Amino acid sequence: MRPTKFLEIVKPKGKGGESPNRMGTISAGYVSGRPTVQFDNEPAPSAKAYPYCSRYTPSAGDRVLLVPAGNSWVIVDKIN
Repeated sequence: MRPTKFLEIVKPKGKGGESPNRMGTISAGYVSGRPTVQFDNEPAPSAKAYPYCSRYTPSAGDRVLLVPAGNSWVIVDKIN
C-alpha cells in the first residue's frame, strides 16, 4: 500500500534519518499577519513571511515546526 502524501511529508528520509521538516522561532518583531521565522542554524531571520495553520496563532518568540509545502514552508504549530 502506498503512503498518503501527508505521511510522505513527515516521514524521515535518508540514511541518517534526517527529516524534511524544519524548526525555528517566530521573529522577535512579529505583531500580526504572516510571520518571518529564524530557522535553526541560520544566521538571520527569513526575508519571507510564512503561512500558518488556522488552529495556531503566532506570537513573537514561539518555537515552531514547519513542513514543506510546494517550494516553501507552512508553520504547523507551536512546540512546547
